[in-house]
Parts: sequence; structure tokens; C-alpha cells
Amino acid sequence: MFKHLLFFSAIFLISYSALAQVGSDSSYVRTETLDEITIIGYDTEQKLLETPIAVSVLPSQEIRAYDETSLVPAMNTLPGVRMEQRSPGSYRIAIRGSALRAPFGVRNVKVYWNDIPFTAPSGSTDLNLLDISNFGSVEVIKGPAGSIYGAGTGGVVNIRSLPRQQNGTIAEVGATWGSFGLQRYTASIKQFNEQNRWAVRYAHQQAEGYRNQTAMNRDVLELRGEFDVSDQHTVSTSFLYSDLFYEIPGGLDSAQFAENPRQARQANRFAPGSEEANTRTEHEYVLIGLTNEYRWGDNLKNQTTIYGNFSAFENSFNTNYERDGRQGGGGRTRFYYDHSFGSVEARYVVGAEFQSAMNVVRTFENNMGVAGALRFDDELRSEQAIFFAKADFALPNDFFVTTGLSHNRLNYDIYRLVDNDLDSSYQANVSYDPVWVPHIGISKQITNLITARGSVSLGFSPPTIEEVRTSEGTINRELQPERGVNYELGLRGLVFNNKLQFDVAAFYFQLSETIVQRQSEEITVLFSNAGSTDQAGFELAATWFAIQAPQQTISSLEVQTAYTHHNFAFNEYQKEGEDFSGNDLTGVAPNVWVTTLRLQTRPGFYANLTYNFTDEIPLNDANTVFADAYHLVQGRLGYRKELNSGWQLELFTGADNLLNQKYSLGNDINAFGRRYYQPAATRNYYAGLKIGKR
Repeated sequence: MFKHLLFFSAIFLISYSALAQVGSDSSYVRTETLDEITIIGYDTEQKLLETPIAVSVLPSQEIRAYDETSLVPAMNTLPGVRMEQRSPGSYRIAIRGSALRAPFGVRNVKVYWNDIPFTAPSGSTDLNLLDISNFGSVEVIKGPAGSIYGAGTGGVVNIRSLPRQQNGTIAEVGATWGSFGLQRYTASIKQFNEQNRWAVRYAHQQAEGYRNQTAMNRDVLELRGEFDVSDQHTVSTSFLYSDLFYEIPGGLDSAQFAENPRQARQANRFAPGSEEANTRTEHEYVLIGLTNEYRWGDNLKNQTTIYGNFSAFENSFNTNYERDGRQGGGGRTRFYYDHSFGSVEARYVVGAEFQSAMNVVRTFENNMGVAGALRFDDELRSEQAIFFAKADFALPNDFFVTTGLSHNRLNYDIYRLVDNDLDSSYQANVSYDPVWVPHIGISKQITNLITARGSVSLGFSPPTIEEVRTSEGTINRELQPERGVNYELGLRGLVFNNKLQFDVAAFYFQLSETIVQRQSEEITVLFSNAGSTDQAGFELAATWFAIQAPQQTISSLEVQTAYTHHNFAFNEYQKEGEDFSGNDLTGVAPNVWVTTLRLQTRPGFYANLTYNFTDEIPLNDANTVFADAYHLVQGRLGYRKELNSGWQLELFTGADNLLNQKYSLGNDINAFGRRYYQPAATRNYYAGLKIGKR
């Protein structure tokens, strides 16, 4: 590892030499820096430089610096964030190790899309329903953010689908082709002016996949609009339709991984293999949302969002077949009041969020990919309510203080209409005591461009309904919410004539009643509380704006790096007569280093190169099996050209896993039969084009 660190340190020194030659000409091109980015997801509308919380931002150009088929590479450039892809269409996100309880999907991380709660009230998020075209920018709040977002100890992901853009109308079509049957086609039209901003986007993506039983097919249509009714009144609308199909290959043991990583999970005496059972997911989804913002003068405003969603879900798994009809809805409202007294500026926020969902879930035997005999027929109702208040104070001597408090309620009603194992029906109610979640953060501006910060946050994360009602029908009423306290210090700033920006953070998170997972003989994932964990970490993000010279041949060169060190361990943990106290936290890499070089030229050629080192990862609670460390290199080359009459052309090509590493991007931790590995693709390529008209 250290030779790679030395190599990239040398790159930074070279960049600094180039920096010294550039000078301070204010006309040089650059991306937004810490003193220019405004954070809107924490209800402060404050510059990132001054924000007293741990937050990272992905702008549009960084999201699209890769093959645009997946958000994974871009998200993994953020310190403290690990996004996994177990197969095309199957994603997980861990913020500071929060994937411990997520065998699949996104849990313990709250996701908002255009201010709409995209996470279900049960706590799970189907992020795979979104195409990368639905991401205009991303803000990631790391650690507990319950004072305004409610339950969850991992963090919050805020997604905006409309990026910042100059006025005008742009129509664009694009196509990408690549290895393993990749095909991607997109079309969009966007219009931006002073009163209205709207976009219509369509994306189709399909692939055969690297492994057997990994084909995927997804169609996504989005309509998004923001309309200024008057100087005081803005209305925003969101519509999303997604039709997703993907196959599920299943995990492999170490011998199978070494022999043939492309094979799907094989049959055993407990369950058929993935190909034999035709394991797959089909999910059709509709989301409709409306946001109304009204301002009474300069000091008072309200922003209210209401939404509804409907979906049909089918999942053919090795041991069962599930059909799920889902409908949900809710809203989020906030009142903002800005006030000044003396030299103190204050903002007060009072709000509430309510979500409700109804799932009709029928579980059948899996008859070789077809629904067999009915096993369970359940109605699952989830309700979550959050009431929160927040106050921000800009104090003399460049101090900024933010305080927050929320009250959280969660209730699950499980109506078992049919239980063929017991030949009976019954009702189970699972609710959790209301919890008050406080937060306090302080920042101090040391210089105009350097700020120190500190915060203390309480975290609270109840079990999801998938953890309470597992796939084989067990209802676990004994599972308790996770609770913890996070202490954090950080420093942000710009130095060397504003050409180097940095963001460092050190934190210590004490978590009790930690929820962990294990697999039974029938591949059913079960959950239990595991005492407590100690999670200490250090995170660094830095960017050199090495060259910013639009009149020169090389007009822009940036070197961006992110380093994550997580020293996470079980403090007290006994399971089935074994003591795992003191062991490393399962599924968490202790060290991750990601460095990206971005080059742009005046003629229109550009290049992006990313190196990702991920340390070995413990795959079971006993720490007897580890996934090997890997070195991942990805690159993209392209050419952009402004043609006559407003036409724009972009040609691009790229490659993933250039070092042809054999690795697993999304391990099954504590897997029965030691089937821990979900092999990622070997070296693969893509190429494409975009044509637009302004």
C-alpha cells in the first residue's frame, strides 16, 4: 500500500510545481470550491466552507466522469462512503460502515430525491430504481443526522435532479456500448430561464452481465419542473417511472471464486442453484411529488412537499418466490424564520415529516422460477412521524452554532392473513418508544478561507420491516433499535493561493444494540442485536487545482484524493456461545485511498483517471476470513466540440478494472456455507457518443 501512497504523493508534488507556475490570474477555469458551494440539505443554505457538519458534495461533472451506467465509481471518491454493486442493478451504500445490517439494498441511510423522501418509512431504499441521469448533484451527510432527518445512524443522501445551468434550451441524445452486452440509450430536453426550469429525461440500459444470471434491463422516465409563480411563490413537480429487471447470481465460496468467478451460485441440499431457480427481481415503480415554497417577505418562508408512490415487485429467490404490491405516501414541511438581533444573525426551522406505506406481500415456494404453493400472505403497514426544530446562529468573531432536536415515532402493523406452516392467521404490532434526537455543531472561521468545526450528535436507528419480518416469514419482536453518540472534529479550507482545498475529519462513534446479520442454512438472513461497537475514524478529502489556464492548450488539471481510515471494532459481542468482543467490525475496510486526475484541453479533449485502493475486509464476525485488498484503475477519454448552429458533439471511450483485478464488490458477510463472494467484472471497455442542440 505504501508504495502507492508514495506514488500519489509524488503526483501532488508535481501538481504543486505546476501550480506555482500558474499564478493567480482570476480568469483561470475551475470547478466550484468550498467557498462557492452552498449546502441546502441541512436547511442552512450555507457555504460548505462554513458548515459545521460532515458533508461531501458530488457535482454533476464528477458524477458523469465515468461510464454513466452506475453511480458507484463517483460515490466511492468520497471519503467515508462505500457504494457496492453485487451485480448490475443491485446496490448497497455504506456511510462510515453502516452496511453491517444490509445484506442487499440500502438500509440505515436516508435518501431524498428532489426533497421527496425516497426511503420508505420501513427504512429501506430501492436506489436501483434511479438511473444516473436522475442525479444532477448529490450531498452526503455522514454520521447521525436525526435532528432534522429522523432515524438513521449512517447518514443522509440528498439528490437533486436539476443541476445548475445557464439559461437556454438543450436537447440531447446519447448512446453507450460496452463489454458484457452493455447498451445504454438516453434522450433529454431541458429548458432554463429566470422563471422556469424543467427537464424531461428518458434512459434505457441493459447488459448481459459478467457472471451467469446477471442480466439486467431498466427503463426510466423523469419529468421535473421548477416554476416561479411570483417573486414569493415557487412550485416544483417531480414524476418518476422506473421499470427494472435484474437477475441475482448469488454468492460463491473461495474455491468457486478461484475456479470460475463467472458462475452463479450452485445448488446444495438446502436450495437449488440460482440459474435453476431463475433468481431475479422485477420492479415497476411510479413516484409523483409536489413541492410548494412560499415566502412572506425576506424573513419567513415555508417549504412543503407531498408525494405518493406505487409499485409492483416480484422476487424469485433460491428458497422462495415473493410478490409484493406497494403503495405509500407522505410529506415534509418546514417553516424558516430569519432574524437578526445586534450582531447576531439567526435562522429558526420548525418542521415535520410523515410517511405511511402499505405492502401486500405474498410468499410462495419457488418452483424453478415460478410461484408455487402459497406459504404466507401478509399485509405490512408502516408509519413514521418526525417532528423537528433547528436553530442556527452566526455569532461575532466568525463563530457559527447550529442546534437541533427531533422527536421520532415508528410503528409496524403486520397482518398475517395466511400462514400455511401454522394453519392460522394473526396480527403483530411492533412499535418503538418515541425518541428525542439532539445535535449541536460549532464552527469557527480561523481565516477567510479556513474553518474549524466540531459537533456532537445522537443517533437512533430502529430495525427495518425487512429485519423484523424476514423473507422466510419469521417475525422478530425482540430486535431493538440501535442507539449511539457521535463526536466529531474537522477542518476545512483553501490554501496556496486558493489552489488547494481540503476537508479533514476525525470522529468517534459509540453504538449500542448494534444490529448484525447472519445466514441460516436455507439462505435466510436473520438479524440480532450484538451489544456495542466502538467506531473511530479519520477522513481526508483534498483537491489541487493544479492548472487553470483556459487560453493554454492544457486548460485545466485537477488532482483529487480521498483517504478513509476506519478503526471499527465490536466492544461487547457474544453470539451462540462465542465471544467476538474486540474483533474488527464485519464488512468494513480499515483503509481506502482514491485518487483522481482530471485533465481538460482547449481543443476539447479530456481525460479522467481514477485509482482506488481498498484494504482487506473481514467477512465474518470471527475475523477468520478476509476479502483480499484490491487496486482498481478506471479511465475515460473524450472529445467535446461545439459545432455550427448550436450543435454539440461528444465522443468518449473508457475502461474499468484496467489492472484486471480479481475482487468482490459487494460481499455477503457471515454467509452460510462460506459463500462470501460476489465477483466483480474483469477488465472491460465502453464507448459512446452524445449529440445535443442548444
